[in-house]
Amino acid sequence: MTSPLTSLRIEQFKCFADLQVPLRHLTLFTGFNGAGKSTAIQSLLLLAQGAKSGSWVASAPESFVPLNGDIVRLGSIGDVVRAGAPGGRVRFEVASDTETIELSLTGRSGARVLSAEATDGSPNDQLLRSLDRLVHISAVRSGPADSFPMPDRPHTGVPDVGVDGRFASYWYHARADEPVAATRCLPGSEGDTFRRQLDAWLDFLAPGANANVQILPVASALALQFRLSGTGEWKRPANVGYGLTYAFPILVQLLASAEGDVVVIDSPEAHLHPQAQSRMGRLLAAFAAAGVQILVETHSDHVLNGVRLAVADGVMPAAELGILFFAGASETDHGVTIPVTDVTGRIDSWPEGFFDQIDNDVARLSGWR
Repeated sequence: MTSPLTSLRIEQFKCFADLQVPLRHLTLFTGFNGAGKSTAIQSLLLLAQGAKSGSWVASAPESFVPLNGDIVRLGSIGDVVRAGAPGGRVRFEVASDTETIELSLTGRSGARVLSAEATDGSPNDQLLRSLDRLVHISAVRSGPADSFPMPDRPHTGVPDVGVDGRFASYWYHARADEPVAATRCLPGSEGDTFRRQLDAWLDFLAPGANANVQILPVASALALQFRLSGTGEWKRPANVGYGLTYAFPILVQLLASAEGDVVVIDSPEAHLHPQAQSRMGRLLAAFAAAGVQILVETHSDHVLNGVRLAVADGVMPAAELGILFFAGASETDHGVTIPVTDVTGRIDSWPEGFFDQIDNDVARLSGWR
């Protein structure tokens, strides 16, 4: 089991001169477009990319971190170093309850691989292992294709559906008959196998929905199928819409991840009905409470409210929920505020622009403004 990440600090990286934020078991990165949400998450993805590549070892005197890889593609050093950064250096600090890694990255003009220099941290294998096992599911996921590939290296010890979710069908097929921990089973559902629990959670999002995967040996590929009722006809993903196809990799990854693993999800609400978005929020809270650390970038007030309701209903302790609101960095301020949720799901403050658009629109339509 790996240790959850507790804080992240970035200096001179893209739009931020200096930003430090806490990380919880479930952390929502929210805010305006172009305000720095992706930048904050990309710093973690970059460190994970270095750890996975084997090119960066925290205590090694000569290490490097690739800016472009399977997890994230950031271009060259000019794209990531903030204008005017002293010495052209980027600095990251990531911590758990017991360890800290502090890393300084530099490179020549145009460099696409940055030299990594460990500073005054106290890293060891546990925190590096957390970064090595980190999985990223991006907002751009595989659509309703007829078949999905098998990974070239499936036995790395880390179940990973891939940035675009293309390997979700493989991991479903590989784990279908394995038992799932009781803490990850949908309350009131029947059966504890991976297959039964994926169907239970999928039905929770879209009532009646089930999934199935068939292996295509000749093509070294897998066919994903859905049906919309327990006795309905199995259909190709293209014939049931994008919502189920986009949610499927998230469910597979959360069921397959080990306790303590970090899963970063961009826009889990994509292509889902508002009710399903709210239930997605509750689902994320349930898996975070069950031991998977989940970092989410979202623009959905329904996801937020689903998480808040999960807190109010005791699915997840309020202390395990973190909310970050990005309003945009300036020369004097990073523009990030941290609303706090209490045990009833209420939020202590609502900065302007923080999921208030429905209220603003309804107020105008009602003639109140």
